[in-house]
Amino acid sequence: MMQEDEAKAMAFLNVFKEGLEAIVPSFDGQIVQYFGDACLLSFESTSQAVRCAIKLQPYFQKKQLPVRFGIHLGEVIFTKDNVFGDGVNVASRIESMGVSGGILISRTVKNQIANKPEFSLKPMGAFQFKNVKEPLEVFAVANEGIVVPRREELQGKFEATKPRSKVGQVMLVVIILLAAISGIWFLQPKKATLTEAQRSSYLAILPFENKTGEDGLEVFGDMISDRLTSQLMETGEVKILAADNLKKEVAEAGVGSIDIPEFFAGNGVGMIITGRFYTQDNELYVQASIIDTKTGQVVHAPSPVIGLQDNKREIMEELSGIILSFWEVRDLNRFKQNPPRFEAYREFLAGQEDFDQAYQGGGENYWLQAEAHYLKAFELDSTFLSPLLRLHVVYHNLDRFQEKDSLFVALEARKNSMTLWEQKSFEFEWERNYGTALAEAEAAATMFEMDPSHEISLGRAFTAYVMGNYPGKAISFWKKAYPMALNEFKSKWKPNGWLGWPLFLLREFDSIEAMYQEDIPSIDRIPTKNALYAEVLVQTGQYEKVPERVLRAPEFGPVGKPEVLYWICNGFMLKGEATLARTYASQLKEFALANQDKPYYFKWLGEAEMFLKNYREAAQYLERFLESDWDRRVQADLVACYAYLGESKKIDNLLSGIPQMSGKQGIIAYYHARAHAILGNTDQAIESVAAAIQGRFRFNTDTYAFDYHLKPLFDDPRFQQLVRPRG
Repeated sequence: MMQEDEAKAMAFLNVFKEGLEAIVPSFDGQIVQYFGDACLLSFESTSQAVRCAIKLQPYFQKKQLPVRFGIHLGEVIFTKDNVFGDGVNVASRIESMGVSGGILISRTVKNQIANKPEFSLKPMGAFQFKNVKEPLEVFAVANEGIVVPRREELQGKFEATKPRSKVGQVMLVVIILLAAISGIWFLQPKKATLTEAQRSSYLAILPFENKTGEDGLEVFGDMISDRLTSQLMETGEVKILAADNLKKEVAEAGVGSIDIPEFFAGNGVGMIITGRFYTQDNELYVQASIIDTKTGQVVHAPSPVIGLQDNKREIMEELSGIILSFWEVRDLNRFKQNPPRFEAYREFLAGQEDFDQAYQGGGENYWLQAEAHYLKAFELDSTFLSPLLRLHVVYHNLDRFQEKDSLFVALEARKNSMTLWEQKSFEFEWERNYGTALAEAEAAATMFEMDPSHEISLGRAFTAYVMGNYPGKAISFWKKAYPMALNEFKSKWKPNGWLGWPLFLLREFDSIEAMYQEDIPSIDRIPTKNALYAEVLVQTGQYEKVPERVLRAPEFGPVGKPEVLYWICNGFMLKGEATLARTYASQLKEFALANQDKPYYFKWLGEAEMFLKNYREAAQYLERFLESDWDRRVQADLVACYAYLGESKKIDNLLSGIPQMSGKQGIIAYYHARAHAILGNTDQAIESVAAAIQGRFRFNTDTYAFDYHLKPLFDDPRFQQLVRPRG
């Protein structure tokens, strides 16, 4: 064809190469080598090899390109520039006997896929191939759209014989494709572009797969994903989701590699980048694939980036430039980031593992181990600031506030060296520790808008708005954020799933009830909603429905039966229903007495006695609890009991013993507000309320205007002005 029509032959070569590079990676295949008008591919899954051939054949037929496929299983040996072995030879022989539009496979392949109903096969007989010791049975794939040859059409140097009886051990799938054209090997890949729809859709970059066989290189795949994500996010021109958040979703969903594009498409992610890296001699090869999740097809697989193993930074920089070019980012040099040293990043990830263990209740040792890893990571690369941004959380949880404050000062001086995400993360933490609730919420909201897979930022923003007394802003943010969130998040929460809390602070109790009545099963199932509904029923005077909420509460936990009873008692005291409050306080006391072996026994008993107005007994039980544990609400209730008993000196002693902690001044001010309100010191109580708000003591359904201990202040215009929702 090259002699007759060179332009047409070159066009066929382009179609051949583009088809392979677009489709093969999506089936976890590797292009091993082009030679002449043929191509050798390898797969680690037999079924994926056959699926790939079935996908490719109609593609080539539509392009009027005659291609034949041969697939075999066998041992092969990879070298730097080639691949050898009997498996290659057999695959080549099977391919050579095929016909255009057909797919032939060996008996070993057939054995692997025989129980998969998606494949239709037709036996062709057994053949003795040249230079192949044993006769081989051959089968034709007979799926729709695939050409099935007649036996007499099969040409080759072989003779019919009996089927072999024993199959050797399989190690790797090898598939040979041959087109009736030549010259493939010298072509350069045609530059591919993305459509406007693809560029404007959400993108996720998954950790690249480690194919080196070296466990020590595993984190390099995470590092590639992290740095590519950071650079694309930095541009402000790409809608990017961090893979670190998505890995958990994929794991929880139990999604296999084949179904990943479909999973992401179902979550509103239009494009994903997957990849793998492997070594040959001392060189590291990094191969990326850009996949459109709607079709599940690879839209482009750039040539591998190759470099020495010690030059991982240079490899990532080259890969970044390639990926950013597909999104047509202007002036790429503006967004160039120096990746951290590999050893530093490895220490950072080790710290993250310990951090997660500590955060889930693993204990102080995990915090200390995380600290050691973070400090080591920064020591290895002082330009890498992510470890320091996590270290301040470690110091906070270890109550090492002086070190935390010093670290914040150091980070503030290096803010201009941070990535955009790091800057926002630092801004959020700064505002949470030293700033205002509104600024804290807005920083977190911006982070969620930058990355809607970051559910932590969604929760942080919403919570900061509510606790800072901005319930209206919390509702507005939720209504904007919910449509942006991944569908996996939406499957866990209804469109109005979080609105009960801010609506309560706005005293829109009827709205909450109407919203909850639309989905009573979810109220019965979710303890937090059940508890809030109990408070709403008290506030709206539907007392006959309250017992059902107590029954629906779990026995224990953050919103178990004792907590629900506490909030119900507080609500009845607010409503002036002291008799009903005593009824439910008696239930709380009975519950406590029935669970004397539980660590919260004295807490529950003290709270019950407080609502029963037995303040002396209540104080004694709450003191017993604080001897072995610390609890903010227990301290607040003990302050109230002391105030009712007129024991101001005990209040002073209690407050002087509060340890250093975040928001300490706000906590102490709120305790003072309770005591002064109970003792009738209205002016001092109002001053303390103002100081508590200034000190970031949080607004909630049992604080400020919903705290019955502060009831003497409710009619004071100064108090009303202080606690009125600000947005």
